[in-house]
Amino acid sequence: MRKTLLSLVILLAVCAQGVSSASAQGPTTAERFRSVNKALRWLAGEQNGDGGFGTPTSDPETTCSVVLAFTAAYEDPNTVQDGGNSPLDYLATQVPTYTTTAEGTARTILAVVAGNRHPRDFEGTDLIAIIEVYYQGDSQDTGRYQATTSDGIAAQALAILALQASKETVPRDAKVWLRSQRNPDGGWGPMPGETSDTTSTALSVQALLSTGGSPSSTAVSAGINYLKARQTAHAGFAASATASDSDPVSTARAIEALLAAGEDLLSGEYWRCLRTPFDALVDAQSGDGSFESDGLVTAASTPGLMGRSLPLPGRGLAAMKALEWLRAEQSNDGSFGGGAVTADAVHAIALCGEDPDGPAWTKDGASALDALEDLTPDYIASGPPGGPAGELGKVIRAVEEASGDPYYFAGRDLVEELKDTYSASTGRYNTNKIFSHDLALIALHAVSETIPANAVTALESEQLAEGGWPWAWGGTAGDVDTTGLSLQAIVAGGGPTSPDVTEDAADFFKVMRYQDGGYPDVATRTEPNCNSTALAIQGMLAAGMYREEPLIIPLDTGGISSSWDALLEYQDFEEEPGSFAYSASSPENRLLATLEAIQTLVSPLYPDFEPLSEGGGTVAGTVYPRLTCSDGLEIVAPFSGDDNNDGVASASYHAEGDTSWIPLGDMGKTGIQYLLLPHLEAGADYEVRVTYYDPDGVAGEGTQDINVHEGKACIPLTLRAYAG
Repeated sequence: MRKTLLSLVILLAVCAQGVSSASAQGPTTAERFRSVNKALRWLAGEQNGDGGFGTPTSDPETTCSVVLAFTAAYEDPNTVQDGGNSPLDYLATQVPTYTTTAEGTARTILAVVAGNRHPRDFEGTDLIAIIEVYYQGDSQDTGRYQATTSDGIAAQALAILALQASKETVPRDAKVWLRSQRNPDGGWGPMPGETSDTTSTALSVQALLSTGGSPSSTAVSAGINYLKARQTAHAGFAASATASDSDPVSTARAIEALLAAGEDLLSGEYWRCLRTPFDALVDAQSGDGSFESDGLVTAASTPGLMGRSLPLPGRGLAAMKALEWLRAEQSNDGSFGGGAVTADAVHAIALCGEDPDGPAWTKDGASALDALEDLTPDYIASGPPGGPAGELGKVIRAVEEASGDPYYFAGRDLVEELKDTYSASTGRYNTNKIFSHDLALIALHAVSETIPANAVTALESEQLAEGGWPWAWGGTAGDVDTTGLSLQAIVAGGGPTSPDVTEDAADFFKVMRYQDGGYPDVATRTEPNCNSTALAIQGMLAAGMYREEPLIIPLDTGGISSSWDALLEYQDFEEEPGSFAYSASSPENRLLATLEAIQTLVSPLYPDFEPLSEGGGTVAGTVYPRLTCSDGLEIVAPFSGDDNNDGVASASYHAEGDTSWIPLGDMGKTGIQYLLLPHLEAGADYEVRVTYYDPDGVAGEGTQDINVHEGKACIPLTLRAYAG
């Protein structure tokens, strides 16, 4: 389980300055991840039997929001099921009724893309064709998406975001119309001409930015300024200019838009009372993980808590677009070039659920699998010194995935030939290249053959002190490609002999990773590339570190990115739509990059969603202070565990030097209580004691003291939740 923290807060708000020992300390990334996972676990528990979400019955808007919540956390919403039904299964049943408005259609498209489905064919429905019907191309509302009078600013912004997520063309007039609806205060309202609000403005800003708009443009910068003006004294964002308090949905929407515009939400500009906007969201979360015990509010708050903006990309759509490009690259003989690239193509096609021996992949009577069969003898024979283990491994892996028979392919038993390359004395399948040895282990695992234990230990022994593997046996410099493949091979061989193997590899990846999440093959490169980024992801997936760094990356702005986002940046939708470029400086090298990207995007190693395991006991963190809006002091008592929500932290105090403690009561996880203690002396030193209690047990330091100095005797005591 990821090491994370929850926390309870006591607020000592004083009426004058003079508070010492306070520090600014917003929620850590680990605390935010924990909060996100608690929200997802609560949402999963609210799923209905039809796969949808909503109370008392499922509704499409809540379900679409839940899909985006899980996707924002890099979880697959298709694996969130009740009775075998997923949210996408439910949405498929709602298409006839929910797509009668532009807004409903746009929300559905965003969810479908995020859910790794194709919006051009969602259970037989072309959702893009539907949204295009609602486009007012030649009317007084030229550029507007509208099916009914209920379609307003949200419909327009979401339609633009949906088209952008789908990699479809956004009409220029659609952007012009949205910009023209901006109010004089810089914001947008729910309908044209209506009073501005935070949600409509945040969606509009994200829509304009998603299509290439600049944060410094007149419309976007005005929208950003409107959002900034909605930030409250407690760091959250209010719903409108007339609302005095923040709410979680408005705060989350503002976070999404501001991050999309490149704003640094961890900078001093966005601190209020030494809180960040993320503090405001975490503070609003209940102990059970929900926001306001409401599915729609909880789902809508999660992307902001995660620090991700709309639109959320879909791995499945990216793979399908790449496959469309790949089809045009097939030669008339059914191949994609030589034996190696054809084997990779067959493997990628089959991983996508298509038949490389079927009519869709057949030219002039020769299928992709036929071509591989013709190329296999020469491909194996042309293997470099060290043996043909790598070549055999590639073909076996491809044929097995394509439902062929690698025990009799091209007139030969490829599996037996691969087994014959093994040297029991060295544990190696190839005498020169670790990369080829890796492919051998992966292929043998694919056909359920026994892998000698020595083949795994021989591979582990080549791991360098830095955590990576070199290309060749005995090498002294690790490379990302071989490291990614070696992790897959070790897992295929039964797993590492020690967790240090994968932990050290993760450390190597962290060092090699570029700031955007991309990877180079070796440390001497000046830029990352698509192939190495893909292989790094594959290795970490195999090692079971899908939910960890180095794949998920906290940004300095407070946002979250990942290596998947970096991989998708290589996909081209202009010059050669759907293809993946090798690197920024070598965009023309596309075929191998596209094949490696496809294999990563549809890898069967992506795990199902698994809620954090519930633990009854509380693990006490370290109590610390921080300043508040009233020049007062907040005592934060972090903790982890207590998933059954029955633990408490109680507070007491006394003047420094006294021996008896005066109880202040328990710190509740929800709600706010006020206790007025007018008898305290101004200028005196006090101690506050926090004591953790849980009937299931407390681990760590259960009682902790902290010193405070009061400037005046006006001390309301606030007990409130900082539920992470």
